[in-house]
Amino acid sequence: MLKTEVFLALRYLFRGRARHISFISIISCLGVMLGVATLIVVISVMNGFDKDLMSKLLRFNYHITIESVRREIPEGVIKRVRNTEGVKGAAIFLQTQVFGKFNDYIVPIIVRGIDFSSRYEKKTFYKYVLKEKGNEGFFVGDGLRKKFLLGDRISYYPLSRKLRLKESKIRGVFKIGLYDIDNNYLVCNINEAKALGDNYLLFLGVRVNDPFKAAAVKSQLKNLEDDGFIVNTWIETNGALFSALKLEKITMFVILSLIVVVASFNIFSTLTIKVVEKTKDIGILKSLGFNSGHILSIFSIQGLMLGVIGVAAGVILGITLCFVLKEYHFIKLPQEIYYISYLPVTVKTKDIALISSLGILLSFISSLFPAVRASRLKPSEALRYG
Repeated sequence: MLKTEVFLALRYLFRGRARHISFISIISCLGVMLGVATLIVVISVMNGFDKDLMSKLLRFNYHITIESVRREIPEGVIKRVRNTEGVKGAAIFLQTQVFGKFNDYIVPIIVRGIDFSSRYEKKTFYKYVLKEKGNEGFFVGDGLRKKFLLGDRISYYPLSRKLRLKESKIRGVFKIGLYDIDNNYLVCNINEAKALGDNYLLFLGVRVNDPFKAAAVKSQLKNLEDDGFIVNTWIETNGALFSALKLEKITMFVILSLIVVVASFNIFSTLTIKVVEKTKDIGILKSLGFNSGHILSIFSIQGLMLGVIGVAAGVILGITLCFVLKEYHFIKLPQEIYYISYLPVTVKTKDIALISSLGILLSFISSLFPAVRASRLKPSEALRYG
């Protein structure tokens, strides 16, 4: 019997006495298609922002930072951290601040001192060095260099009570890809950073095998907090940023899902018209032995078919648009606001599955009311008014 119901559902869906019925069916599919495609593109762009941001944050930041309150980290602590399960490596670094002087402008700049005697630390940072001029002085961010047209030297006031203008060589230029870092950071050897003054923070930077398991590694280092150390993961340090991105993604999903909800109303309208048009046919089918369940199935299958066709077309369109956006960066973004100059796109299978399920479910629900109405028609009334 199910084959008969599917056959009748297909027949009623795209054929009728009035030509405009088929046109309404097409409009219903297009509505679902556009809603699903829009959701896929927007969510994929949000995923791209998340992935790109995390990738660039991890280029410059350590997975776990252990801050020393007493500004000293014993060798025993370093060995203990390096021997912790899941840890790839650990190195001391410090952070301080200077006030850069650029003509009439005084700008606060963060200075990070890296232990260049560590081959791994030097190799990790040098991946993002655009050019190097010597072996002493500061590496400046590419954005800072371009913003103030820096040449071979930089003038600054160290962070001290008596502000005295100093000048240092520019050792090279680096570019991480994050606006805040490329425009507000100087990097130098840790010994040169210590020589700037006593006002600095000392850290042990830890890199782990899996950045997303940093919390598990931190739990093994909890006892360090009793010894005067502050332990934070990269996720905790950027917690506010990731929470905002997550909230924005959820909000966009809910708002754009309304497009699919509106499109599902087209399916409701289409099937309501179908029921009116096919009233006589319903009466004949019931006279031939079709019960209310069979009639309900015929019209629910129609709604399900409209949903499946619309969702399938939407998935194809959405993935195609994502591919085009990923390969051809024709939409430009202001880098100082969004930290990148183009729309990043990351398509996730689970998101497509969720969006597809939502579209099909809403289409099916929209078909239930007209289907129930059709199933309740009595044969005598259907044949009389059909």
